[in-house]
Amino acid sequence: MISALRLLAIWLICSLNLAISAQDGRYGIFEKTGDILPANIRLTNEDSVIVNFGDLIDKPTLLSFVYFNCPGLCSPVMDGIAEIIDKSDLRPGRDYQVITIGIDYREPISLAKAKKASYVRAMKRADAGKYWQFYVADSSEVRKITSAAGWKFRRTGNDFVHSAATILITPHRRVNQYFYGTFIIPMHFHLAVNDAKNEISDPSRIKEQKYCYNFVPHTNNSYSLMISSAGIGILVLAVILFIWLSLTPRSKQFYKDIK
Repeated sequence: MISALRLLAIWLICSLNLAISAQDGRYGIFEKTGDILPANIRLTNEDSVIVNFGDLIDKPTLLSFVYFNCPGLCSPVMDGIAEIIDKSDLRPGRDYQVITIGIDYREPISLAKAKKASYVRAMKRADAGKYWQFYVADSSEVRKITSAAGWKFRRTGNDFVHSAATILITPHRRVNQYFYGTFIIPMHFHLAVNDAKNEISDPSRIKEQKYCYNFVPHTNNSYSLMISSAGIGILVLAVILFIWLSLTPRSKQFYKDIK
């Protein structure tokens, strides 16, 4: 009976691992610390002018990828950016700049500008909008830069599955450090910016990935497999364990001792 329980537990673990691994490679952060991001990425700026990504980078840059109609973590990520701009003793424009790139080619630059305006109005720094720039790009350009940065995402219907993180790059477009989640610790940011100025790359200090997704089980086989396997496996384990405890002499003696 114990061997059967062990086999069932192994089956359940393997089923879950297979289901999870089927998705792991399609989205999340795959760190490329020290890599240099390509310069020839074409972006559309807030004046609807096509610009080259490489021409924008002349100082440490906090880079983020979002989509503006995101129902999940994109807004909290931008909240975290607004907060670090306000709280840090570093000055945007002098010590660093911020670039946010929309990953959904269907969203116009007007939507990006409206999103930016809502943040800037609530911020303490009057010049924040000057040094926090928003851009959009077509799907091929977005894929180039997100892939180079190790920020993988996947479309699911009208939404995207992605991880919540911002990336600091050096003046030479070298990946300095990843800030996971929606909050950046000011001390960590200060240290990272100082290293970025000297083209030094740092290991990420906190590596807890948070995912933004809106799964529809009947259209996502891997997710359905994971949930179904977990539910069935746990139920079967519970039934077998109950039967085993009820029938074995040791368990009967245990119940007698209790009484």
